[in-house]
Amino acid sequence: MADVTGALHHEFGGKGYELRMTFGVLAKLQARHGSDLKGLLSGSVEKIPAFDVMLDGVAGALVKGGVPEEAAAELADDMLTADPELFARLLSAAFPDAVGNAGAQGKKKD
Repeated sequence: MADVTGALHHEFGGKGYELRMTFGVLAKLQARHGSDLKGLLSGSVEKIPAFDVMLDGVAGALVKGGVPEEAAAELADDMLTADPELFARLLSAAFPDAVGNAGAQGKKKD
């Protein structure tokens, strides 16, 4: 389940987590991996985004959602290993009208 703040609510290991992909998290990803996130933002990624971008993105979203920074990287690794589609859902929560939803471009929501 996602909400308008870019939060994704995810169950893992019997616990609920809120992952928040905000502009601050995205800016940190760009600083580390380049402004296009290794082709992710331009759509030039063939099939699977670079794993380091996925891991850093999920870890950053976990920290923004309240997970201690020292635990976020290991938790992100475990979450993505169990559910490789997690990163795509996280981006969809952050950009519901843009990621994987080209038909919604240009439509205004009331």
